[in-house]
Amino acid sequence: NMGRRKQLSREEVLSAINEAFIKRGLPPTIEELRQALGVGSTRTVLRYLRWLEEEGDIERWSGARGLRPLRSDISTVQTRAVPVVGQSPAGPLLLAEQNIDGWVQMPKKIARPGSEYFLLRVRGNSMNKAKVAGEKIEDGDLVLVRQQATANGGDIVVALIDGEATIKHFARASGYFVLKPDSTSGEHRPIVVERDFHIQGIVVRVLEQGSAIID
Repeated sequence: NMGRRKQLSREEVLSAINEAFIKRGLPPTIEELRQALGVGSTRTVLRYLRWLEEEGDIERWSGARGLRPLRSDISTVQTRAVPVVGQSPAGPLLLAEQNIDGWVQMPKKIARPGSEYFLLRVRGNSMNKAKVAGEKIEDGDLVLVRQQATANGGDIVVALIDGEATIKHFARASGYFVLKPDSTSGEHRPIVVERDFHIQGIVVRVLEQGSAIID
């Protein structure tokens, strides 16, 4: 039948879910997914979602956005799965299962093999003047963080302080460290720390809301 649309592949459907995650930080609703995939009915979308669920690619529950991409085996030659961590999670369990909102496929030219990465949602404007690779760190953006426990002066780090994850400029002084905001607002103050903090990683990219990174 010539009138029938071609079947969409798993990759195409997962890619649309991925894009929604990066753009909004939320899984898409069925209607948003229907539009993104260009299919005629929500029934078709539900059929695809059931298929992905059976394949173990996604997990679903009731609710408009009751969906998350699981760590999947669809990493390709060009991409790899990177976990999206929820809103400023507390405690050293940053990457614990319960804090992971889902997984997205990132190009390997950005999330390079040999290091581990996670994506963290930015909350607030304490770093909105700082730039990473030309992009400002604005409230609601996702930042790509390379996991490592050490940093150099000037790096923008994700640090755990009193159990809270925070994004700041890292500076060393003699005997202590300073975590500095870089904000248009004067309300944010530098945080002076001695030993009681842990670096979780370094911000290497900002994915603005609405930017598509999957070609």
